[in-house]
Amino acid sequence: MALGHYQQTSLTNAGTLLQGGFRMGVAASAASFVGGSLGTILGIGNLTGITENIERSTTQAGNSDMPEEVVANHSLTVTFELLEFWPTAFDAIRGGSLDTENAATAATYINGTPTANTISTGGLNTLTPKAFIFENTTMVSGATAKTILVVYKAKIEQGMTFTPKTDRDTDPAMVTPFTLMGELDTARTKGDQLFYIESELGV
Repeated sequence: MALGHYQQTSLTNAGTLLQGGFRMGVAASAASFVGGSLGTILGIGNLTGITENIERSTTQAGNSDMPEEVVANHSLTVTFELLEFWPTAFDAIRGGSLDTENAATAATYINGTPTANTISTGGLNTLTPKAFIFENTTMVSGATAKTILVVYKAKIEQGMTFTPKTDRDTDPAMVTPFTLMGELDTARTKGDQLFYIESELGV
């Protein structure tokens, strides 16, 4: 249900309610997103969680005042679900170096099917970080306002999970969940190494 105008009168900054979901894209680096590109769009899905993780230092010098507390580690956990069962997107999310993926190739195990999309995995390979972008479009006073979240470097945190549904389930479409761990891009300036938010809300 859409929010009524009367429900927004108490906002300190008018038009700053973010509503709805996000489109998701991936690229080799965040530079690919400059100018409005979403890189390789991952398909329909749900962004289910964004958690910034800040680990503070616990070192204390002996026989002296407690040192100034600093950030020992800084990361971002992103969880989302893909609705589209698309091996090409799976491979892109996982970094492109962990799997062997082929689109519209000759089927091996499906009898009588000339082509199929395939992904195979298994082996002690390197996890390649990718840049991820999440785009939300919200209607504010009849106009669209976009909000962008860019994660500069992220790797998959765990393997894929498949939970098939029954034909008669109220929502029979199977989703594929993913968990990403955003890490610091130390090639960037401190204070701008993990993620970036850009929003037209309230402008």
